[in-house]
Amino acid sequence: MESFVEHIFVLLGASALVIAVFFLVFHFSPVRTLPSMVTLRVKAILGILAATFLTVVSVVLSVRYNHELQQFFPNLFEYGVLPAVSLSAVILLSFLICFVFKYEKAVWLHRNPKRSRLMLQTANHTFKVEGVSIGSIDGINNGRGVSFSWFDGRFIAAGKHKVTFQFYTYRKLRRYAAMDIVYTKDITMEFLPGAVYMVEARPGSKNFHVTRDMKRSI
Repeated sequence: MESFVEHIFVLLGASALVIAVFFLVFHFSPVRTLPSMVTLRVKAILGILAATFLTVVSVVLSVRYNHELQQFFPNLFEYGVLPAVSLSAVILLSFLICFVFKYEKAVWLHRNPKRSRLMLQTANHTFKVEGVSIGSIDGINNGRGVSFSWFDGRFIAAGKHKVTFQFYTYRKLRRYAAMDIVYTKDITMEFLPGAVYMVEARPGSKNFHVTRDMKRSI
């Protein structure tokens, strides 16, 4: 029982460390948003979900067979089965997710040699996040296939597109912290190859301001 309680405290400590790192990164790093799964191909999403499920199963089994594993592998699990299995599983899952995103990005860029970049505004406040997201592109939900989610925005295939921009707010400490869509607006425009487009919300007028930069690297 004492060993189980110690493991719980280890997990709580690791979770607190992850939250602290997350807070520091998103308050002091120039990166404001991470890539989203919404533009990944279905098989990539299923792969990540399957790997996540296996990670959870491995942690549950390590708790269930904690005593047996320590008897068979006393040197391998010197500091306990749960911390070792949990840390290894989370590290492997993180590397797998990074690999999937890098691979999917390479595939999308290869299929779309003529592309633009959308930089979406995000303001990360202490208790609330607000910013711009994409609801659809050319009627395609989340713009899957036409665009690819990456750090601080999207890659989008060059050409004329109808984009549904959304201004959202997200309260961090709310029990059910779902994204609240404040307003949306459809904007049809021509996206030039190699151009970077900065999209900012104008909540006062419920509009969006889009500026183009041809000199900035995408």
